[in-house]
Amino acid sequence: MKQLVLILSLVLCFSIMSQAQKADRIVKKPLLRYEQSFGINFSTDGWGFGYRYGKAKTFTNKKTWDFSISFIRDSKQYRYFNPYDNAAKSFFYGKLNNFYSFQALRGRQKILTEKPYWGGVEVRLFYFGGINIGFSKPIYLYVIDYENGGILSLEKYDVQRHDLENIYGRGPFTKGLNELGIHPGLSFKLGLNVEFGPYQEKSKALEAGVVLDAYVIPIQIMGFDDPKYAMIRLYVAYRFGKRYNSTN
Repeated sequence: MKQLVLILSLVLCFSIMSQAQKADRIVKKPLLRYEQSFGINFSTDGWGFGYRYGKAKTFTNKKTWDFSISFIRDSKQYRYFNPYDNAAKSFFYGKLNNFYSFQALRGRQKILTEKPYWGGVEVRLFYFGGINIGFSKPIYLYVIDYENGGILSLEKYDVQRHDLENIYGRGPFTKGLNELGIHPGLSFKLGLNVEFGPYQEKSKALEAGVVLDAYVIPIQIMGFDDPKYAMIRLYVAYRFGKRYNSTN
């Protein structure tokens, strides 16, 4: 009787191992070489969104393109409201320029902890580097001209002439688009990507990392600060996408 129980136990163990190996092959094979994902991120100096495209060389190594657009703010900016007129738009006192950054990066993703066949999480290390083009748009404000009877005039913000006493409110966003400044440079991104979910064909992930931007032409966001040649920020992101083997 004991021998029969032992034999049945061994058969059951082999059956379970066989099913596990079969499930493992279903999830891991064939290798899905292509991956696309979209993401939204929030950083220590703003927010952004992006698109990522990768091609796997092996199960654990993937070459990747990373494209993103970032809306960068300054930690010192503070929103003010006109206390005398609710119709006036709020503004950031001292802010000289809005700043936007477009990045096109190339790099690799490497799996540190592979996802089990039943699902779970997968941890990846990634590092990217490439070009960064920044765009600065000057801030326009409605200013009260007390010398001409208190009429409103739309003027580019000037640290020396405009203060809380004569600023009425924010001007239209479109004003200043023809005065964009271009700031070419380089960017480097390093971080960890934690993917969760049971399906290999679909990807959902949380990501955290650090970005270093360096510019040939410095950017000045706040009028009271010196222009900056480099910026560093931490970010977190949520990404979603798919994997496949056909480029069609």
